[in-house]
Amino acid sequence: MSVDLWIDGVIVEFVKEGSCHRAIIRQVGKNEIIVADISDGTTERLNKTSLREMYDSGEVRFLAESRDHGELKFFDLTEKEQRETNRKYLYIKRLKEKGINKITAKSAEIIIREMATELDEDPPHWQSVRNWYKNFIDAGQKLRGLYPKHRFKGCCSPKIDAKVLAIIQSEAKRYYKLSQPTMASIVRNIEDKIIAHNIDNPQNPLEAPSYLTIQKRVMAGLYHNKQKARQGARAFKAELSGAVSAIETNRILERVEMDHTLLDIHVLHDDHKTLLGRPNITVLIDHYSHMVLGYQLSFEKPSFAAVCMACMNAFLPKESFLNAIGCDSVWPAHGIPTTLVTDNGNEFWGKNFIAVADEVGSIFQYCPVRKGNYKSRIERFFGIVNSLVIDDLPGVVRKQGKSGDGYDARQEAKMTFSEFKRYFTTWLTEIYHGLPIEESGMTPNELWKKSEEQFPVPLEDEMDLTPILMATHSRELSKTGIRIFGMDYNSSILKDMYRRDGPGTVTVKCNPFDIGYILVLDQVNKIYLKVNCENYSYASGISEFEHNKIKAEAKNLGKSKLDNLDLQRARVKLSQERDKLHARNARRKTQVTVTKAARSEKIGVNDLKLVINNSKNMLYLDSEVEEDELNLDGWSRS
Repeated sequence: MSVDLWIDGVIVEFVKEGSCHRAIIRQVGKNEIIVADISDGTTERLNKTSLREMYDSGEVRFLAESRDHGELKFFDLTEKEQRETNRKYLYIKRLKEKGINKITAKSAEIIIREMATELDEDPPHWQSVRNWYKNFIDAGQKLRGLYPKHRFKGCCSPKIDAKVLAIIQSEAKRYYKLSQPTMASIVRNIEDKIIAHNIDNPQNPLEAPSYLTIQKRVMAGLYHNKQKARQGARAFKAELSGAVSAIETNRILERVEMDHTLLDIHVLHDDHKTLLGRPNITVLIDHYSHMVLGYQLSFEKPSFAAVCMACMNAFLPKESFLNAIGCDSVWPAHGIPTTLVTDNGNEFWGKNFIAVADEVGSIFQYCPVRKGNYKSRIERFFGIVNSLVIDDLPGVVRKQGKSGDGYDARQEAKMTFSEFKRYFTTWLTEIYHGLPIEESGMTPNELWKKSEEQFPVPLEDEMDLTPILMATHSRELSKTGIRIFGMDYNSSILKDMYRRDGPGTVTVKCNPFDIGYILVLDQVNKIYLKVNCENYSYASGISEFEHNKIKAEAKNLGKSKLDNLDLQRARVKLSQERDKLHARNARRKTQVTVTKAARSEKIGVNDLKLVINNSKNMLYLDSEVEEDELNLDGWSRS
């Protein structure tokens, strides 16, 4: 036996009465060993020297070195071992039926030959059958006495040269580093050292072992030591947690997790059928019910704008949204969460998002750095989407080495953006929300309905949420109105406000996907006034992203001043540029993504615009809003 068995994860058995009958070694220190009772998990610190003395005297033994089968059951054996066990039992059974309890050549050989003929095999030697019978009786006439012991056979000493083994052990240390060298590199280094030895010692050459032999030797050892060495202690700790946090919730909307991801699928333009690329998705998911509260799908990179669009979809009822995309499913989720959990992305760290959480009444929490299991629901959901939704769709993006040679996801793309959005929503509402959850056996729909009966969710007012989820700026009100985005905004109502208050700083809300209008807060009447851009024909329907591109183009023309004519020319040029991109893709056999064109056309980000266009000119607030709370920066742009 070996002292090598005094390692983590090995079970020791105390032969005499003691603190525990069987315990697993949890940690081996320099002077003591911590063991945990396998029946109740209680731990105890034992002196290492005393344990070794107990082992030498037979008071402690290792189950791993036992030559019996421990607690293996018949069905734990391999199929081959089960067949062999049954074969032995048939001989024992036939002898017992014949009343033969003492097996000799004279009493058993004829019966053994008859049984072998029935089994269509050569008869075993009668002494072998006698040994089977003895083992069967010693095991209390249980099948375990007939289990094969092939797994205990063989020589335990290494068959490769000790010098080669030393080289492998030395190089194995290089494999377990955070730089994560490949096994091929380690094998190559070992072969080089063996070649160097053979050159220096031609009279005593070493034989290089095979790749699999080296790999087996390098991979030997405790799993946790190997993982900590290659992945890091933090990553291994997260692995032990199973990516499941210990956080518990008791009702819907008590905790909602939010995150972004780039989907592994390419989609096409709805009209031109040219390649747009991979869309981003922002998802909010309820921790208690596992139900998706809402999402936003677009080609905008993770930003405050994308966050607010997703929140708008999540907080409001889904009937109008489902009708707009042509989906007749039922999606009961809506409402403002008590606690909103996100990661540490830049879009969540600005004053804007914190102010939004404050205004809607949510407690805002950041996930600790590099601890994805803190928001396990959303991380697991993204994994489900990749495996159950995207995996079998045309245009799916495969990791390198996970697809056939020559596969190009861009060339395989067949679904348009709208088709994918409708497909995803249908799967979400009709399949995912109907799948039973392992812990409770209930579906997200059932958990939501049950919780909502006890904790009814109030309907949110769309007109109240809209200005909250728009970008907030502070601008100067002057006799010419308000200047923002390099353009002037004014109206007769705004002039009335100027005549009343005079010049000063005002709070402005804007939609970065349609800069044709802004909302201006009237502090006296506590309402937002809708004010159009003076150059409304240019600005209506244009995004801030596209406007900035137009301004940059006009600047490149060497103009010192941006007048309306220059803006119009730049806008036409940008439109022609997009048309050329689409036309180029239509002609090319090899598709290339036009994500910038998708952003210019605001694909996937029109929901907020629809809300505003359907609203009245004035949006009323139910409570006072302090100017200091709304004195925020604009939407972050990717």
